[in-house]
Amino acid sequence: MNGPIIPLHLLVMLPVLTGAAAYFLPRRAYQAVMFAGTLAVSVFALQLFISVRWGREVTQFVAGWPEIIAIQLVADTYSAPLVLLTALFFTGTYLFSTLAGYMDKTFMFLFLMLESALITIFLSGDLFNIYVVMELAMITIAILIMYKQEKQAVYDAMLYIMMNFIAMAFFMMGIAYVYRLTGVLDLRVISSRLAELQDPRAALVPYAMIMTAIAVKSALLPLFSWLPRAHGAPSAPGIISAVLSGVQVKAGVYLLIRLNQVFAPVVDTRLFFLVIGFLTAVAGFLLAIAQKDIKLILAYHTISQVGLIVMGLNLGSDEAFWGGMYHIINHALFKGLLFLSAGVIIEEYGTRSYAEIRGVLRRMPVIGIATLAGVLGITGAPFFNGSISKYFIQIGAQGSLGEFGLYLVNFGTILSFVKYFTILFGTPEIEPKPSRDPFIAVISLIFGAAILAGGIFGSQAVALVFGPSYSAAGALSVEKTGIFLATLALGIAVYRYGIQRIGNALSAVRTFKFSFNQITVLISLFFILLLGFSYTVT
Repeated sequence: MNGPIIPLHLLVMLPVLTGAAAYFLPRRAYQAVMFAGTLAVSVFALQLFISVRWGREVTQFVAGWPEIIAIQLVADTYSAPLVLLTALFFTGTYLFSTLAGYMDKTFMFLFLMLESALITIFLSGDLFNIYVVMELAMITIAILIMYKQEKQAVYDAMLYIMMNFIAMAFFMMGIAYVYRLTGVLDLRVISSRLAELQDPRAALVPYAMIMTAIAVKSALLPLFSWLPRAHGAPSAPGIISAVLSGVQVKAGVYLLIRLNQVFAPVVDTRLFFLVIGFLTAVAGFLLAIAQKDIKLILAYHTISQVGLIVMGLNLGSDEAFWGGMYHIINHALFKGLLFLSAGVIIEEYGTRSYAEIRGVLRRMPVIGIATLAGVLGITGAPFFNGSISKYFIQIGAQGSLGEFGLYLVNFGTILSFVKYFTILFGTPEIEPKPSRDPFIAVISLIFGAAILAGGIFGSQAVALVFGPSYSAAGALSVEKTGIFLATLALGIAVYRYGIQRIGNALSAVRTFKFSFNQITVLISLFFILLLGFSYTVT
């Protein structure tokens, strides 16, 4: 093993070990210990990131077993930044909810167990280990969604479990098929042995099985129906929605990158996922426009932004690829902040309907400013982080239909958030509550400052986090600012004279949901389409 001061398996296990060791302490003491544990994970993750970024890849073969046999943990250019993002995100959201009534010892333990599971997914270099940890994360998420035991939340969580059980059955069958072909489960050795196959098409069935499961985890079209129900569950605490949207769904995107690299010797499906990414982005913002529930607006926009990320990763340009990677981080910041602030707004106003919420800036100035920062980030406003990652993705699409697609997706995003933006202004009907949680204010402002800094210093941020250095001056140019303002003006006009006048038509979209049987059919259809495309290009 080469690398950091602590072994990678301790980074994986620390949150769970801390929670188990201190579980029988009083609640306040336990809360302090758990916060210290997640803070320590952030420090170790930062040290790991520094070791990888300015050193070299860090690997560990668990229990000292040799390569191929051992479970391998790997921290590299892709995984180390996401481990750091996960650790910092969980630390921030944990502190944000310190005084919340639902933060009992069981909730805290499950919350940090999810952190361990996500870090393990990012570090795993073993296919079966990924399967086991994804199952653990799935069960933990379901319990957290239904934690308040409300009927709708329980139903949403059970649907999430059943849909993901089907996806993981595909994943498990794919693993078995890969093992039959290669005799190993280590990702790197699998890749090298696939390159030696006499008939590359022999690997296409397991590839399609595995990537179908990953498409479910990534919430790609048409397999995203679980996401709004999980992320927007009525009784799910705001920090759960923030974590699921900010970090958990990115684990699926990360595996999409990692496993496509593993199968690169036998199949190239970048065009397939480029088209799927675009369709996902468009479907996400169209469904978001139809919503009245502020959490569902945000949940459907997670789908749209994942589609945008997948587009960037598959455009075939270095700038677009690293723009997509940077957008993973940016999306975690602005969408995490939007979900956190939405949870506070819902609690304050007693409603989730955007039409019944007005005057947030006047009634809750800090939350209003935080919401404004999140909206400016997700819409790609100049000087905010989303503008930089979207600009790099656009560079990779210049001169192609993809560039038009990106303009369409960004217009849809702006149109949706013109609607969301209305909650900030107007006069609140009742006076604000006198007491405020100081942790909420501090974390909200830190997230908002990070969103702004990620735009002002976007070029430097990409170079710092990932290595490649590209100029982002064009994202802050007068031309780009003019395009943004023109798109914003068009969005306001379309919303005022179009969207507001077709409310009845949108209600049908709002109430439509796929049944479980339809979901299983869609999963099978996705598998067939991916397998057919793979055969045509191999």
